[in-house]
Amino acid sequence: MRVALALLACSAAAFAGCSGGGGEPEVRLTAEQWIAAADRICTEYERRLDELREPDDLDGLAAMAAEAEPIAEEGLEKLRRLGPPEELEDQADEWLARTAENVRAIGELREAAEDGDETRVQELASAGLDNEAVADRLARDLGLDECAASDR
Repeated sequence: MRVALALLACSAAAFAGCSGGGGEPEVRLTAEQWIAAADRICTEYERRLDELREPDDLDGLAAMAAEAEPIAEEGLEKLRRLGPPEELEDQADEWLARTAENVRAIGELREAAEDGDETRVQELASAGLDNEAVADRLARDLGLDECAASDR
């Protein structure tokens, strides 16, 4: 259960991705502008996610995941609209793919918890933590201090 809580915290905290998936951005930002904007959004959504009640059991985990999922999806979509500079776009797309996987995993975690499937919850949590380590490395490589969840 502790691993599942860690995954949910990491997945929710690192929902942020910063390009791709949403078509061409309206405006391309400079690297400094993009990093600052992404970090601001990560901070905002991390605060919202931190306000969620920490679960004590599978029912609580399902409830927390149900609350976290739309917040994470909203943040991810908001950040997808940022236009990274072309020199960061490939890295940003890779990071976005990793973080989108973790946002999707919140829903899968919710379903497993609702089903009372603790084994599946643990499997999802373990896979999510592995994916999150890569996403955090990518965030740090991009210069995103606030978006690297494991550094908090």
